[in-house]
Amino acid sequence: MTPIALVIVSTASSPLSSEEFRDGWEQLHRRLPPPTLWLETPGVAGAEGFGHALEQDPVAAQLPAGARVLLLRHAHAMIGPEVLERLGRALDAQDSPTAAHAFDPGFPPALAPDYCTVRGMERYLEQLGARELPPLTDSGQHDPLVTLTTVAAVRAGTVRSRAQWIPGAFVHDFANYHQARREDMLPLLPAGVNRVLDVGGGEGGFLQAVKEQRGCETHLAEYSEEACRVARTQVDHVWQGDFLTQAFTGLARQGEGAFDCISFLDVLEHANDPRAWLTRARLLLAPRGSILISIPNVGHWGVMADLIEGRWDYCPLGIHCVTHVRFFTWKTLQDLLASAGFQVEHLERVQVPAPEDWARHWAHSPRLKADAGSWDTYAFLVRATPLKEAPWA
Repeated sequence: MTPIALVIVSTASSPLSSEEFRDGWEQLHRRLPPPTLWLETPGVAGAEGFGHALEQDPVAAQLPAGARVLLLRHAHAMIGPEVLERLGRALDAQDSPTAAHAFDPGFPPALAPDYCTVRGMERYLEQLGARELPPLTDSGQHDPLVTLTTVAAVRAGTVRSRAQWIPGAFVHDFANYHQARREDMLPLLPAGVNRVLDVGGGEGGFLQAVKEQRGCETHLAEYSEEACRVARTQVDHVWQGDFLTQAFTGLARQGEGAFDCISFLDVLEHANDPRAWLTRARLLLAPRGSILISIPNVGHWGVMADLIEGRWDYCPLGIHCVTHVRFFTWKTLQDLLASAGFQVEHLERVQVPAPEDWARHWAHSPRLKADAGSWDTYAFLVRATPLKEAPWA
């Protein structure tokens, strides 16, 4: 395959604004090691912006017309093995297109994504590759995340004039990692909630959804200064800094007993001492208050399959997120809640079932007390309430 000489990537969303984004940025660079030239465009991505970036850089401007260019709509993309090779082969073929696009979760190929880990995405790509579906002509209805093209096409602004989507090439888009509205958690909110605190809620997407549905007074406790800047446009009160030491200045008794509901949505697994976070939440809850938790299940079949293959690949998101320091099954989550003085009031399971042949094999493995309910569960969604007496009382 002709080597990729240049990468042009929009950094309108900073690739270094969080540890997760930084890890993804580093993985992208490892996928395309030197001497590949990287150009960052801080503005909005698009043919005009990419072309301007190429012409403004003195080194890039000297590249030959046939040199390969990788265009990234943003930096938050996981590119699996063989993806760039597939795009390259499409450009090498007779009657080649002006550009080759990779699919992403927003524009799926025929096989629905079922992966939850890096190795899971590799297995998914292997299935896609085996299908050998024909390329699809670019209709212009979906903005590609990853495109391989040439210097000539970028200069002329003809990247999409005769481009094709290559179904065997698929990348994962995690740009919304800090923006999720988590509307799946809204049904777990108890009735009569007036004041909600979301801990570690990024840019406040969940609280915005809460405000729209329930009209509650919304509070965000978030460490990231950049996320807080965005959140202030859609959350009533933003408390930037460490949740464990946050003074909640302006609230009576520094917030003690102030909140009807406190949510930890995919947060506790990032905490060195999640019990301390829950203990603090117990003090901040109003009488008859509750907490909401969503937490990934390390007993999911995707993790089991990876371990059988000798894999545990940290990545920017998911069960193997690089910033996870604690891992939970249903039993250990119950143990954590009980140790912090909480009891489970409501449980829902996010289901991503195991392949049927794998499930049959595990179910009949000798000397194993197989728990199909566990391996089919990707995450637990929980509402919990304080025990009348904490275990340390």
